[in-house]
Amino acid sequence: MTNAPVISVIIPMYNAEKYIGECLDSILAQTFQDFEVIVVDDCSTDSSYSVVESYKEKFGGRLKSTKTKKNSGSGTMPRNIGITLSRGEYIFFIDNDDTLTSTALEEMHTTAKQFNADVVQCEKYYGVLEKFWYNADFRKKLGPSSYKQGSFVDKPTLITDNLAERVMKIHQRHFIWNIWAQLIRRDFIFENQIKFVGIISDDVIFTICEICSAKRYVLVPSVINYYRAREDSLIHRNLIRPNIDLEKHLHCWITMIKCGVKYLDEFLNGQDFFAQHTELKYMLFDVFVKDMLRYVSGIYAGTPAFALDKILRKEFGNEDNTALTTFIFSELNICRLYLMQAQARIAQLETQLKNSQQRVAELEAQLKTK
Repeated sequence: MTNAPVISVIIPMYNAEKYIGECLDSILAQTFQDFEVIVVDDCSTDSSYSVVESYKEKFGGRLKSTKTKKNSGSGTMPRNIGITLSRGEYIFFIDNDDTLTSTALEEMHTTAKQFNADVVQCEKYYGVLEKFWYNADFRKKLGPSSYKQGSFVDKPTLITDNLAERVMKIHQRHFIWNIWAQLIRRDFIFENQIKFVGIISDDVIFTICEICSAKRYVLVPSVINYYRAREDSLIHRNLIRPNIDLEKHLHCWITMIKCGVKYLDEFLNGQDFFAQHTELKYMLFDVFVKDMLRYVSGIYAGTPAFALDKILRKEFGNEDNTALTTFIFSELNICRLYLMQAQARIAQLETQLKNSQQRVAELEAQLKTK
């Protein structure tokens, strides 16, 4: 293609030989065809890259592929590389094991042009457990899913340009973070220097930065993604597991939390609004930290407080940034306290259930004697 495409579809890839063909087929089937596809392979050890190469003729010069120099361990670096290589007016991300509805790009592009949008965001997606992926009956009954809380739009809707209101809605979980549910104006990313940070689940930070920077951010009721829920996904592999090294696991996640908060702090400090409204900046920290803490919540269930305190003090004891350290340390402990309260309530309910079952058994015994 001599002219720049309208949309650059970016696919980070790692060991997806079983899935990448379906992903590419769903892009080939799009009703909107003015696109390029950029696959960035994160040093796969299977035949993923060969599969992609075999599709190049089908795309007629619209498919580019490249490799990272070494495995980065997440989709972050491949996505950043893809952004750098992109030529489209808009950028669309898709994971290497997901697929799109045939009208996905057309719907998103039409809305972007209609609203002159920086970002178009789908609020829902089709979530499919891998074991049901090829089950036609399951697919027929499939309804949309969402990570979002609150009401949903029934037509393309431009969100408020009041930044304080946007922050409140972020804090109230009125947005979803999935980067694969967005069409983003490429120049908007470069103008605001938004990038993926280099941590697991950094969709949250990227989307927060978008919402806090976009002049025109549009929510749509379209459902365009088929998300494949896999037990061997990156997130599942990094969740708490039996016999895991607790200190090492907690260190990994706290390092990512500190990295994310540092990036958010530097990004938001570049805007006069947040320099004047520090409390709103900390609300955004709160959103990010709590989202990350759900990945370590299993630690709190069986670890004594004194053991956690020892690890946390070791993690935060030598930090220079007192404000951020205090914030994160407090959030970690608040999370534990909330969990302890929930565990106490569950124990209470279990006792009540046990007592009820015992009472039922006693009544049944009385009936039998009569």
